[in-house]
Amino acid sequence: MVAIFFALSNSVVRYYFSEYDVIEEGYLGKAVFLPEYLGYGGTLFLITLICVVWYVIIDWNEESNKLVIEM
Repeated sequence: MVAIFFALSNSVVRYYFSEYDVIEEGYLGKAVFLPEYLGYGGTLFLITLICVVWYVIIDWNEESNKLVIEM
């Protein structure tokens, strides 16, 4: 069931993307290759920093449950 709906939605989205030149016009933003802007060292530092911040937030949330939405 999932594969059928994925195939259908993918076909519809690709049709509209090509019809309205979504990618060519840059409606979804532009591709950024971080090493061009930060260099490889800066890129690795940024990724490591994001992972460390993510880990600290997740570790804090496991103890406090402040970011949990009650259902």
